[in-house]
Amino acid sequence: MKLHRSIGMAALTIVALQSAPAYPAVMGSLVFTEPTASVTANEIIDVWVTLSLEEDSDPLSYDSSNPPFYGWQETDFPADANGVPFARYERTALYTTRNCSDTFTLGCNDAGSQYRFSVPASDSWFTLDRTIYPAETADFLLYQLTPDADGAEPGLYQLHTAGLGLSVQGWDGSGNSIVEELFGFRTTCMDASCTFSREVAPIPIPAAVWLFGTALLGLVGFALPGPGVHGYPGCWTRG
Repeated sequence: MKLHRSIGMAALTIVALQSAPAYPAVMGSLVFTEPTASVTANEIIDVWVTLSLEEDSDPLSYDSSNPPFYGWQETDFPADANGVPFARYERTALYTTRNCSDTFTLGCNDAGSQYRFSVPASDSWFTLDRTIYPAETADFLLYQLTPDADGAEPGLYQLHTAGLGLSVQGWDGSGNSIVEELFGFRTTCMDASCTFSREVAPIPIPAAVWLFGTALLGLVGFALPGPGVHGYPGCWTRG
């Protein structure tokens, strides 16, 4: 995780998906760290996002050595999940999310897609183990895109929405599992900067292949007969 002070980056404040307020008041914005770039057909693509907390936000803390709530207190949790009251809290969990309208994959399916999404095992949102204070920003490697074994086809690929957040999981009075988002941030907005795009260049033909092809053309040109040999244009005959 890379941590640095806010440099006044313009971004739309993103709120949780649910209409209920976040608990506690962790407020900020999320944007793609490098929205556009060019890549090769066989290159693994890292999807980095930058989380910026507002100046009047509560700190965002996470302590991996303190399960099951990782430093959070039950007094910070919502009383219900979509109107269903919590009878007992089980744990908190970091999560990532994305929509399925991207062009890297076919509707979030790997089969037949040019790329495969994966959550990196290290240096990601799930390695958060510190406190991010108001007016600070942090960069997270949210996803990695691995191209097809033969390389992705040339063209422009786009991912419109990705996100991260923290949820609390527990049980209702009937023993059913329920979950509610404590806070969540998405890259969604109406600006082109919110789209993660990569231009895939064609796979270049190695120089050795060009040289080999040129040599073959030279041999073919040398072997062709001149016109009108023994009355048969374009043919070799024995005298």
